Amino acid sequence: MVPEFFIIALTIIIGFLASVLFEKTRISQVIILMLFGFLLGPVLGFLDVSPESIIVSMLPFIATLALIVLLFDGGLELNIFALARAIPKSILYTFLVFLFSVSLITALMVLLMGWPVSHSLLLGAAVGGTSSAVVIAMVERTGTRKGTKSLLTVESTMTDALCIITAVIIAEIITANHLPEAGFVVSLLLSQFTIAIMFGLLAAFLWIFIIDRVTIVQEYTYMLMLSLVFGLYAVTEFVKGNGAIAVFVFGVIIGNARRIAHFAKLDWENPISRTTRLFQEEVTFFVRTFFFTYIGLLLSLDYFSVSIIALTMGILALVTISRYAVQKVLLPRLPLRDQGIVVSMMPRGLAVAVLATLPLTLGIDIPNFQEIAFSVLLFSNIVATLGIFVYDREDIEKYEHPTVKPKEEKEKKPKKGKKKKKD
Repeated sequence: MVPEFFIIALTIIIGFLASVLFEKTRISQVIILMLFGFLLGPVLGFLDVSPESIIVSMLPFIATLALIVLLFDGGLELNIFALARAIPKSILYTFLVFLFSVSLITALMVLLMGWPVSHSLLLGAAVGGTSSAVVIAMVERTGTRKGTKSLLTVESTMTDALCIITAVIIAEIITANHLPEAGFVVSLLLSQFTIAIMFGLLAAFLWIFIIDRVTIVQEYTYMLMLSLVFGLYAVTEFVKGNGAIAVFVFGVIIGNARRIAHFAKLDWENPISRTTRLFQEEVTFFVRTFFFTYIGLLLSLDYFSVSIIALTMGILALVTISRYAVQKVLLPRLPLRDQGIVVSMMPRGLAVAVLATLPLTLGIDIPNFQEIAFSVLLFSNIVATLGIFVYDREDIEKYEHPTVKPKEEKEKKPKKGKKKKKD
């Protein structure tokens, strides 16, 4: 028991040091924590990460818990007006990037590996979208515009759902040997998103009503709100909506309650105090630290053979092409910093971790499916980390505005001349 508590303490310290390192160097804490988990489990063997272990069996619970907390936190931090401006392009950008990524990955697996189209589509769906838990953690402290952060947050939130829904539908097609109607697929997606948005809005306005009219002991406000968040996720999933999006919508409304009240000229109490926000930051740090360390524990040395890594690089190259092409068409006027981060912000996470074992669970024999999926998970996070390291720098603006410095120097010279004349 003692070694386990030491590992918990060490994980928190590593998480803190990783956050400090990110502030100084822009090396993402996500990749540091994943590599730390990889070192703890598969490399050094301090923790049992065999397929029958408790750690592996807890994946669905831990992944869902992390998703709820991190999406709620991401919603709280978003400016709703910046989000509203970004939503139309974000939705179009999300669907186009997902569609192109899945199509190109499918073509690669069919032509290069000789996989059946259905198996190739399943892999494309599993690794075709970014992870909200990872993206939110990565972009929240970057110097990108608010609109760009909103775009990436909306994309990652939607693709979590898109990946899981699409992969499950494809898996059902493989096992049942028949195609569903296109209308059924579209109605399934629309119903999930509509139910999620409606439930998220209802829960947010219910919480604002409670805070505004009922006196609650201040010390327990956050815990009550967190219980509402967990309950919202559970109820939304129970009625066949998307719980993750419902939680995200709830966070956006609660985090922007003051702005909404001012805009609509309503007399609302602030539903989330400064103390509550600080406590939320602590909880988010704790969950994020252990979640990404946990993802590292699930990796295996067997996943990184030369052939798997080469195939992973090919998949990530196609994803980069998809993101670059869509960004150039839809967002041609983005600053250089934002362009680079949008293209490189491709980290995979929760959806890949969950869907990697889907074929095995359903008895579908696809060689190296899990190995490829987890390899893409790790290396996509490395690409995103490198993107932040390269593009999220103050001196990147010199390449966008190279004439700023000479102008300042020209303005200073006449001032010096005037001083000499006065003397």
